[in-house]
Amino acid sequence: MTPTYIRLEEKDLDTLISFYIAHYNAEGGTWTREKAYRRLHQMMTMEDALVFLQFEGTTLVGFAMGYFKCFDETTGFFLEEILIRKDMQGKGYGTDFLCYLKAKLQAMGCDWIELLTTTEKRHQSFYGKNGYTQSERLVLEFLDLR
Repeated sequence: MTPTYIRLEEKDLDTLISFYIAHYNAEGGTWTREKAYRRLHQMMTMEDALVFLQFEGTTLVGFAMGYFKCFDETTGFFLEEILIRKDMQGKGYGTDFLCYLKAKLQAMGCDWIELLTTTEKRHQSFYGKNGYTQSERLVLEFLDLR
């Protein structure tokens, strides 16, 4: 396993859209091309956003997207989403991606990474083994407007 990484550019967006739709619709989602384009393009063009694609040879294995959060004395990165192809999960690609992202962000002067994830045991285990811990100071508050 020797993945390579590229920063998402407009020319790569169609590939990522197809990847995104195939993954989430296989899980029962109802993503359309228009909705996926809007989500990914919005993230890609957000100020201070970073979106990376992970490849094994010419195969798109996964992607990660997020954005920098600047405060008075610190800069963090909010990891909005990381996704590895189902058939490539459990083979170290996610861990490698998080290591790559961590090194890249540290080199850019980032002090911390935060993310929201589900309470599913597999997600908690994955992030835990990669050094992520639950915050003792932050609580997710949610208001459903439907």
